[in-house]
Amino acid sequence: VTGLADMLAMLKITYGSGEAVTVTDDIMELIAVFAYEASIELAKEKGAFPAFDADKYLASGFMLSMDDDLRDDIRTHGIRNSHLTSIAPTGTISLYAGNVSSGIEPIFATSYERKILMPDGSHEVEEVVDYAVADWLRGSNEPLPEWFVTAQTLPPLAHVKMQAACQRWVDSAISKTINCPEDISFEDFKEVYMAAWDSGCKGCTTYRPNDITGAVLTASDDATGSDDVAIEGACVYDAETGERSCTG
Repeated sequence: VTGLADMLAMLKITYGSGEAVTVTDDIMELIAVFAYEASIELAKEKGAFPAFDADKYLASGFMLSMDDDLRDDIRTHGIRNSHLTSIAPTGTISLYAGNVSSGIEPIFATSYERKILMPDGSHEVEEVVDYAVADWLRGSNEPLPEWFVTAQTLPPLAHVKMQAACQRWVDSAISKTINCPEDISFEDFKEVYMAAWDSGCKGCTTYRPNDITGAVLTASDDATGSDDVAIEGACVYDAETGERSCTG
């Protein structure tokens, strides 16, 4: 899965909104159902996976969300794969696909500069514009519509809602980063993890920029609402001296 946020933006749907959660849920349900139906067909031909036990398998929390017809088919024919779905990190893949939004992440930034390592060891800086942003603007200088939200401006709990919508139909794990503001309070930070737990997420990864670890990518909103992102490079923290050095 990749390009989810770009798809939502091109449909004029705000990532993290109730409508985005509903659309994402519907899409992921289709992917899950078709994947399980295909695995049932493979089981008819090759047999179920070796540890398959129909009663135990169908009693799992994930299978209880499937419809009765699919559950009946699994009981009758078995299923070839114990697990079928996950959402992997797709950072490089998304760049190769025209810089679509990565995985199920929100748009990272409308545009930013990326440092490219060349074959001779030198570096070149290239501007990278989000695919949906470029497609929407097509040379226009008009401000982007309000539904073009980015990872830095999105409230952390909106990140969690989108991950939970996917997790409902993903039987394995999900690669997702929940961006938090640097000044987030401890209670608000705690709430992110509790919301992930309460909504059924199998994991929760957060990122909060800070002075100690630094950041490879930083973004700030200017007066026009666009994102100006710079590459800071890798930062190293010396625990003995307390000093931080970064390569730029």
